[in-house]
Amino acid sequence: MAAPTTETSWDGYVSGWSNSHDGYDPRHAGPLLRKWLRAAFTVGGMLARFGARPAYAMTVAVACAVLVPVLAARGGSWPALAAVVLVLGLAADTVGQTLAVLLGRTSRLASFYRTMIDRLSEVCWLVALASLGAQRTLLLACAAMVWLHEYIRARAGAVGLRAAGSATIGDRPTRAWLTLLSLLLAAASTAQVGPDLAAGVVTMVLVLWFSLAVLGLGQLLTVVRKVLT
Repeated sequence: MAAPTTETSWDGYVSGWSNSHDGYDPRHAGPLLRKWLRAAFTVGGMLARFGARPAYAMTVAVACAVLVPVLAARGGSWPALAAVVLVLGLAADTVGQTLAVLLGRTSRLASFYRTMIDRLSEVCWLVALASLGAQRTLLLACAAMVWLHEYIRARAGAVGLRAAGSATIGDRPTRAWLTLLSLLLAAASTAQVGPDLAAGVVTMVLVLWFSLAVLGLGQLLTVVRKVLT
């Protein structure tokens, strides 16, 4: 396929995105994700015209990921700002992928770097929740489930399972939404009662995180067994 340009149409962008994401077609995504990717397409197109490169957006994504626990640890209403920064980091990540498609700079190496940034972000999210008083054993259990989930997906991908066909309820989008919810509830709880309530609320959200991770792992193992047998 010819390298896309900044004038790529939405259909051309979708085709490029699908080629760089194991055949995943954004047109078949849910309405919220379609709107998110549409917005990234618009923003990415404008940035590309001004000479922006995927690496710029990835740098912003990393900076935002590191800032999340730094801000959350300040307590009070700061976790709400950490939530805003988390969303900005996710947006930067998506725009970076969009720029890569529009500029024809998708590659396996770029995909590897993006995966590393995703895992770094999730570590930062868990550190942020730890700073808010979340139960440490539960935090470690959630971290272990994330590692196990992604390890199984990577190993299955190495023997032929496409990532687009292995989406589960315990994937990164769910982790991001639960972290965002935790930060916002922590800020509200601290303002209304104090840090003890914030710690309890965050721990309860982590229970939901762990439960969905277990369900997601079951889904993933079922897909792997059906596809690879």
